[in-house]
Amino acid sequence: MQPRPQPLSEPFKQAAIEERQALISRYEECRSRHEHHLRLAHEAALEAERYHRTIRELGELLEVEDQLSITGLTEELRGERLRQVASDIVFRNFEPGETFHYKQWLELVVREGHRIGGKNPAATFLTQAARIEQVERVGRRTGLYRLRAA
Repeated sequence: MQPRPQPLSEPFKQAAIEERQALISRYEECRSRHEHHLRLAHEAALEAERYHRTIRELGELLEVEDQLSITGLTEELRGERLRQVASDIVFRNFEPGETFHYKQWLELVVREGHRIGGKNPAATFLTQAARIEQVERVGRRTGLYRLRAA
């Protein structure tokens, strides 16, 4: 038979409660800072991507980059241009770590007035979406994706 533990003294209980509250406050402050920095990182990534796209487009016009992509000649999105548009849209609508179905994502792209090329636009979209580094698949054959944390 094990001996019964001694009951905790009231001063100890009170000190432990106060320490627990202080730890909870510090935890909440750290989580808040973490979320703030994730938002800042996300905004910086979007801004950098816009600069990168503009630099690329200017380079194409100045003929210091590869020739103008064929996506500039058609309204339908394919390849790199589809990845750029899909990236912009997913970052504007979802937070890092948030899970979403590709149909939600595709619907957002279409709702903004974009047309996706190919015989099967959903398949074209999925092929290009899978190549976006900041987005990862969740499970196999679930159709779910998630923005990677910054």
